[in-house]
Order: sequence, then C-alpha cells, then structure tokens
Amino acid sequence: MKNVKRIAYVFVFLASQWMTGQKMTVGDYEKAWDNMSKMLIDTAERIPESLYDQKPNEKIRSFGEQINHLTRSNIGLGMMVFGKRPEFSFDKKNPPNDKNGIIDLFRKSSDYFKQNLLSLNDSALGDIIEWGRPGSGRKITKHQGLLMIYSHFQLEYGKITIYARLNNIEPAPSSGWSF
Repeated sequence: MKNVKRIAYVFVFLASQWMTGQKMTVGDYEKAWDNMSKMLIDTAERIPESLYDQKPNEKIRSFGEQINHLTRSNIGLGMMVFGKRPEFSFDKKNPPNDKNGIIDLFRKSSDYFKQNLLSLNDSALGDIIEWGRPGSGRKITKHQGLLMIYSHFQLEYGKITIYARLNNIEPAPSSGWSF
C-alpha cells in the first residue's frame, strides 16, 4: 500500500508541475537522485550479509539480486539518456554477490548516473533520444527517459523495503521527490 501511495505522490507532483507551468530542472532531478540513492544505500547497509541471497520464494530475486538489478538499470538506462558508458568496469552477467561488492557497485552506478545528469543543462531535458532496445525506433525526450528511470527506481526500491520488513528490519526513511 505504501508503494502505491509513493507512486501516486509522484504522479500528483508531476501533474502539479504541469498545471502550474513549472518545469522540471536538472537540479530537481539531482535532489531526487541523491535522496533515492541514499535511501537505497542506507537500507542495503541495514540488511545483514547473511540475508543478501535470501529469496521470499523461488520466482523472486534475492535481496542482493534486486540491488544488482537496480545497478544494471542505472547503467543501461543511463546510457540511453546520456549516451555514455561508465568509466568503471562491470560484468552484467556476473555481478558481485557479497554485500560490500553489491553496495560498492551500486554506489559506482549511482555516481555515474549523477555525474552524467549534472553534465546536462535544463534545455537538454527536451532533447530527443532513442529509447528501448537498439533499432526499436522509439523516440522520447531525455525528460521522459529520466521520469521512467526514477519511476522504475522507486518501484524496485519498494520491493527492497518488503525484503527488509519481512526480516523485521526497518528500511531507511522513504524519500524521493523533495523540493
């Protein structure tokens, strides 16, 4: 239920921006990125390493796999928006499976994303990019791509909070779009 409320808040915020004529800025995206990355790292640090390979059931990713999924998304979706590969190396088919390695790679992916975000100016948010699998022909604005990335991040973080709560661990306080 909390996840539904979070998503509703995002849509209410975006609608209010549209109705008031205010435009999103790179600074708005930066604040939200910092908030979301911090809450994920804080929650990941609260989870004992012994629970990183725990799966609620066989069809669901483990806690560590869930963070690795977000890491790959930061990189892959970020490459679509920014058109740049990260400077660090990573093997998406063989991600880290220990707590420190998982958190370290997430931090690198988050820093990569933020560094590239800050290289944009507000007018670049309207630039058209290709979105989706290569050759799909789908075109969207960088602004739309960023909104999809942030929405995905918050959806996946909601799953991470469930992992924590299933193990009686309080996740980091939720935040995201704060202005």
